[in-house]
Amino acid sequence: MSKKLIIFLSITAVLIGIFFINLALKDDVQEIKNTMYSLNQPMTNTVHIEFLDNNQAIAFYEWGNQENLHFGSGLFKKTLLGWKLVSSSSSSLTHGYKLDWGFSNLEYHLSDYTDLIRGKILDPQIVEVTVKTNGGNEFKAKLIEYNNDNKFWFLVTKGEDLIGSTITGLSSDGKIIEQISQ
Repeated sequence: MSKKLIIFLSITAVLIGIFFINLALKDDVQEIKNTMYSLNQPMTNTVHIEFLDNNQAIAFYEWGNQENLHFGSGLFKKTLLGWKLVSSSSSSLTHGYKLDWGFSNLEYHLSDYTDLIRGKILDPQIVEVTVKTNGGNEFKAKLIEYNNDNKFWFLVTKGEDLIGSTITGLSSDGKIIEQISQ
């Protein structure tokens, strides 16, 4: 082999190695947050990132001011070049309600997952959220607290249809604070 070819292959191998090391050392959370900020929605705050597996994640975020606050989610897939936003949605919080909700169909964006239902908890008395499907299955949603006094909830399913579900916000003593039928 010629000396030039050996040098060329060595440099190529080093560059490929540096590329993969750089990819492995990237901060996944910061990369996803940076992508959320790039949406150019005013006062964006990524409140939680749920990693479904090593290659799929959901970022929950809010944006806007207190009078016009929006809550939403961004769906991410990890590619060879890093995390890619594949879909996002948000909606304005409706004052007067105690429990906000939104739905996303995941089956076209994330493998193995079909539905996401999520929302912000607007009444501090709500400490549990349940979701009952049209098929009669009942799930306890995951609650996330952030910024000391804010909470949101979400449920991700693998095959369970959440369209038409009944969402119930419960107090610590089991009293129904808000119930929403889609």
